[in-house]
Amino acid sequence: MESPKRRQFVKSTIGASVAAAVAPYSSETKAITSLFPINYRLLVPELFNTPPRLSYHYPVLIIGSGFGGAVSALRLGQAGIKAAIIERGNRWPLSKHRKIFAYDMIADGRMFWHRETTTFPALTYQLPFFNAIQTKSIDKFCGVLDIIDRQGQNYRGGSDILLGTAVGGGSVIYTGVKAVPKQAYFERLFPADITFNEMVNTYYPRVKSVLNYSQMPNDIYNSLSFKHCRDWDREAAKTGYHSYKIDGNWDWNVVREEMTGHSLPSSTLGLTNFGNSNGCKQSLDQNYVPMAEATGNVTVHHNHEVKEISRNGDLYKLDIVEYDPYGEIIHQKTVTCDKLIMAAGAYHTPRMLVRAKAKGTLPELNEFVGKNWGDNGNRMAFRQSLFGLPQGGPQASPSPSAIYVKDHGESPIVAENWANAAIAEVGVSMSLAVTADFNNRGYFYYDGAKDDAVLHYPKALEADATNSMRKVNTNMARRNWQRLGAPGFDDVIFTGAHPVGGMEIGKATDMYGRVKGLPNMYVMDGALIPGNTGGANPSLTIAALAERNIEKVIQEDF
Repeated sequence: MESPKRRQFVKSTIGASVAAAVAPYSSETKAITSLFPINYRLLVPELFNTPPRLSYHYPVLIIGSGFGGAVSALRLGQAGIKAAIIERGNRWPLSKHRKIFAYDMIADGRMFWHRETTTFPALTYQLPFFNAIQTKSIDKFCGVLDIIDRQGQNYRGGSDILLGTAVGGGSVIYTGVKAVPKQAYFERLFPADITFNEMVNTYYPRVKSVLNYSQMPNDIYNSLSFKHCRDWDREAAKTGYHSYKIDGNWDWNVVREEMTGHSLPSSTLGLTNFGNSNGCKQSLDQNYVPMAEATGNVTVHHNHEVKEISRNGDLYKLDIVEYDPYGEIIHQKTVTCDKLIMAAGAYHTPRMLVRAKAKGTLPELNEFVGKNWGDNGNRMAFRQSLFGLPQGGPQASPSPSAIYVKDHGESPIVAENWANAAIAEVGVSMSLAVTADFNNRGYFYYDGAKDDAVLHYPKALEADATNSMRKVNTNMARRNWQRLGAPGFDDVIFTGAHPVGGMEIGKATDMYGRVKGLPNMYVMDGALIPGNTGGANPSLTIAALAERNIEKVIQEDF
């Protein structure tokens, strides 16, 4: 392990290198120097277009445009049912020749939703000799990632809860891995009424027919941009782990265009956490959402946030605010609907419902609302070659392979070969873990002082998944003569990117997402998952479960 002084020196040196590398692009340096204001209207004028106006009543309202909301919208639209999506994030354009999104390691307002400071990992470097100048200050703007602060967290120990906030939800900021849970874990976690066979034979393939995810082609895997992935696979093999290919939701032809200079680089620079400007990542705003709109029955209302949910007779009443791109409220409206679909994700769906129950606007919600929340055992691990000297150019972000470790004295774990966003390849090996955790769960409760529901998930509940990833990461470091950790990071950190649960299917809802106690309210997002996805990234299961549930709801409730 390196000394604190050595860690700070390397951290400062890399921070200086990053700043120097981007210095010519003065429009992106405000967050570092505060000397060059960013003109977001000039960079991305589309963000300032007026969102579609809301009517006063809809047959169906969908809160959220992520995997559950987008799937529901498409299938409702195809069935001829009028629906509107309420999305608090903005609608971002794509361009192969224009930089739409921010660079992962250079802070600006395009990153975070309505924040002025952040302790997000990789953005907290201090420049040498200028310790007061930090990349923690950012412009308040409609960035694509919302951070839910958790007490006791810090940038070295990990990040807080990370939520996609844009049309397309988490698909804009994830790294595209599409993984099916391990059957034994799925069957242990999910109710028996939801069979693994129906998911594998019908609903996972239905999602694949739209998203077109696939394994990374060999020519891309063997390119210069993926040296770190080949190194990771070699290191896994040397440790005795068998790596296997995994599916990614990427347009490999656009990745090739980056390599040949026909598109501005994005994935080949390791970008993913804050969007990919050229559309190489096949996010929902490129498929499910526009397909739903193309039916003529679905509208999308971005920059709108639901603040209150209540009932007015047989109708649901939503108090909604509209924001400008800088987070200022410019309009308020009350909208009603006959049926309400909650698809705001596994943080905001249970948060809003627990709050509504406590405030008496939806008192019929049962005792399981807000319970059985988990982090999916999601951890990031770092190793680095002993010297950490530059070994090549920037490395790419799509993740081509993983290992599955189940007999190591800890919770079963899938560790994926992960992205490496940096200006140079410096021998850092990163793994993202999803751990099959059956026990550690949090819950939401109402805090009257904040007038909001708050997540109770103490750090002690993180230990099982952290220890599992740490054991795998330590084994790989020892067998490959690497040191643990990386500049600015501990060896294993909490990432907060895979929240699931809070409205467990079969308990808070029936077996198809109908909320118990409330007619015509449905949950169609990751909140349905019982605190863990069974050794898999949750996005595919969220989408497939929504396909399953909305099919039954359309058949029986419309």
